[in-house]
Amino acid sequence: MQRYSYAIRLRIWHSSIDPNEITKNLNITPSTMAKAGQPRTTPKGNPLLGVHAESYWSGIPFDRPEYSSTDDLAEDALTEVVEFLEPHADFLNRLRSEGGRVLLEVCSYSCRNYALEFSPTFLARVAAIGLSLVHDVYPVQQNW
Repeated sequence: MQRYSYAIRLRIWHSSIDPNEITKNLNITPSTMAKAGQPRTTPKGNPLLGVHAESYWSGIPFDRPEYSSTDDLAEDALTEVVEFLEPHADFLNRLRSEGGRVLLEVCSYSCRNYALEFSPTFLARVAAIGLSLVHDVYPVQQNW
C-alpha cells in the first residue's frame, strides 16, 4: 500500500456572490470566506489595504481536516465528497456559468512515491457538477 496523508477542500471564487449563500446551499461550514468589495483582513482579523476583488469561500467537507491512506484512499474519500455534492450540481454549475471557479482540491503529503488514479467515470462525475479537480502534492517527511 502506498502511504500518504491528505486533506480535501472545496474552494470557490465568484465575482459577487455572498459567501453565506454558498454555505446555505452546500450545508458545509466554511473555514474561510470573504465577500467581494469588503475590506481585506489577515486571518487574525487585522486590516489590510484594499478590498476583496471577488468573493471567496473554502470549506472542508465532512469537517475532516486530514486523512491517511492507510484508513481511506484519496480516490474513495473524493468519491464520497462528489456523491455529497451531486445534489447541488445546479448551484455549482450556476456559479461556473457566471464566471466562478469551483475547485475540489486534494493536498497530499509524503516523502515516498505514490499515485492517485482517477477513473474516467469519476472524472465525468466531477465535470458534470461543475468542479475542477486539483491535486496539490507536498513532498514532506512523515513521522510514521
